[in-house]
Amino acid sequence: MSSSLKYIVITFLLTLYGCTTLPDGPEETVNLPEQVAELAKVTSWQLKGKMAIRNQQEAVSANVKWDVDNANFHFTLTNFLGITLVDMVAEPGSAKLTTNDEEYSHHDASELIARVTGWDIPLADLLAWVKGLPKQSDTYNLTEHGLLQTLSPACSGCHDWQVAYDNYDKIGDVWLPHSLVMTRNNDPKQFIKIRISEWTIN
Repeated sequence: MSSSLKYIVITFLLTLYGCTTLPDGPEETVNLPEQVAELAKVTSWQLKGKMAIRNQQEAVSANVKWDVDNANFHFTLTNFLGITLVDMVAEPGSAKLTTNDEEYSHHDASELIARVTGWDIPLADLLAWVKGLPKQSDTYNLTEHGLLQTLSPACSGCHDWQVAYDNYDKIGDVWLPHSLVMTRNNDPKQFIKIRISEWTIN
């Protein structure tokens, strides 16, 4: 991709990403242990929104839809023309990805999407991160209202990701983020941004 075209893509991506009105979060302090306990119960959910991905080679903006039912999920990315970029169905130990009318399979969903598209999207860990759910060994900072503001995952396969959160809204009994920015410690110019327009808890 030429430098001028990259500039146009990135400019469009950032403009598109920044134009959505998002919730402001709680006014009172949230009890974090109770919040974490309730988040752990949220195992069947759907989100819709936009995802921006930038690595060393390219920048991509897509609509994202993610349906999760316990350990099974259906993850799709479509561009602004409605063309499907990624359609993935995964269950424990098995993932299938369809793109450009070709189907690929692998036992690991994150590895599969990286091999086929070149995008490093840690889907298995993102199942918890996207909800703002820390694991016991993770380190994190909180907002003034007691919700996750930044998360430093401790897992060995997390590839040095750092997650920043914003724009929480209460869905059912839990506060869920509507804005995530994932950056790499060793290269902050690489990022994944997710703006969630709709959460559904089943």
